[in-house]
Amino acid sequence: MVYGQVARWLVHDLRNPTQALTLVSELLNEAYGPDDEPPERTIREAATHLVRSLETLDRLLRITGRSAEQGPVSLGDALRFLDTLHHVHRSPITLDLSAALPESLPAVVAIEDHLEHALLNVYMNALEACEDRTDGRIGVTAAMADGRVVLDVVDNGRGVARELAGRLFEPFTTTKTVRPMAGLGLAVARDLLGRTGGTVEWDAGRTAGARFVVTLQCWH
Repeated sequence: MVYGQVARWLVHDLRNPTQALTLVSELLNEAYGPDDEPPERTIREAATHLVRSLETLDRLLRITGRSAEQGPVSLGDALRFLDTLHHVHRSPITLDLSAALPESLPAVVAIEDHLEHALLNVYMNALEACEDRTDGRIGVTAAMADGRVVLDVVDNGRGVARELAGRLFEPFTTTKTVRPMAGLGLAVARDLLGRTGGTVEWDAGRTAGARFVVTLQCWH
């Protein structure tokens, strides 16, 4: 599923600082010249990387039950978490969140883990749609409308197959045959958002790429 795939990104990301620490531990038993980077700096940077990646992995894999309480959640924090995962993936696809992080956005009604996982699923759907493009791009914007925050997630990928258009939010709706658990992302996103009054819809009128619209209630 989506979480397992992203967890693999993070595990892969953990290898670099782990290898660096192993190398430095070996070098500590040897002399190093004045032009060599001090091992203390490498240890400090690698340890910081490890802590950050482990905290992100822990945050990703937290499971929140249906009984979890909703509250005011920072949408900016959820989007920055998404940005962190994108950078860990080192994808050639561009993720542009600059228009979705204005300081004036209010807190939204949500369960923090649910919101993060729902946005992750929408993002992964866009990422997979762009995977065959050398100029793949996902743009996210945010705006206020009628007491709600509206997120537009737009990609320049392959678009939605005509045969799937009426079943996008049904479980296991996918054109992929190599991943048996594929096709759950949008269904899960709609379910998680719907528990606190949020929605996610597909813009059927878009002719190039795809546009998904997430709406969230403002916390008053």
